[in-house]
Amino acid sequence: MLAGQSVANADPKTVRDAQICRGALLAHANKLKNDAEIPYPHILENVLSRLETPKPEPTVRENWFQKLRSMFTKRISNGNFINSGWSWHVGWAFAAVLVLAVSLTFVFMQPPAPESPLDKSYQAFYAQKTGEMENKWRDFQFRWEGEADNVFAFGPTAQPSPAAKAFGAGLLIGREALLGKSEIALPTLLLPPAAEESWLKTEWKPYFELGRWTVLLWTASQFRRNLPLTFWDEQREIFSQLKAAFVARSETDNDAKKVLSQLENKIEPHLAKLPTDGKRALRINLKKMMFFLAPRSPNLEYKL
Repeated sequence: MLAGQSVANADPKTVRDAQICRGALLAHANKLKNDAEIPYPHILENVLSRLETPKPEPTVRENWFQKLRSMFTKRISNGNFINSGWSWHVGWAFAAVLVLAVSLTFVFMQPPAPESPLDKSYQAFYAQKTGEMENKWRDFQFRWEGEADNVFAFGPTAQPSPAAKAFGAGLLIGREALLGKSEIALPTLLLPPAAEESWLKTEWKPYFELGRWTVLLWTASQFRRNLPLTFWDEQREIFSQLKAAFVARSETDNDAKKVLSQLENKIEPHLAKLPTDGKRALRINLKKMMFFLAPRSPNLEYKL
């Protein structure tokens, strides 16, 4: 993020802090080149002060930060960071390292987010990943990535709803996670509302999670070797939680009604029979649900 790149599912506060740090450094780069005094030293002091939280037994990382802080503060106290013998580019690099160190401190000091049952299912399934599975996913295209040539319509449809976008984003994130990719840039079509950093922070979180779960279950219905029997019990539990979320939304959300119909009529009857029966029917209906609920490609050429 300090390099100006986006990170999928990043914490909004971390994104904001990184953007502030990046903007400040870039804004003052030219001043540093001209051997000017470091601008607004009190701002840097405020940042450095956040490293001063006392700890009973400082870790190696904290000791390193204290040394870094001491060296950097000494340069500031001399009145001119650059004229103290450092070339501007060395000083600039040092400042960037400090900001990165501070940012990483904020990240690492955050308590780890609790893993959801769906996250645990992904981890369990990823441990059984095979080359055959990877090839399957690399060849698979979602609705917006390429539709059949025999699609007929009278004209372009309206923009996809946030619900469809969130579901599509969940599908894509799920597929890439199964391929071992942790940093994924969503295409414009699947981006959340401008004010949000992640679909998980929006009211459409259930659609996003449904997309992730659909990908996982569709894959598991084909590549089911070595999966423990408890895996399917866990999927039924996840299904119950997802269904409850859409039942709650269905009174005021038409998209939720469509999802609920799919879950109750196409998925639940077959999921209840696993692992002894129902895998083929489940696989077929999950693929149909992917197509039915996902957004359409914006570049699709319509035929009459």
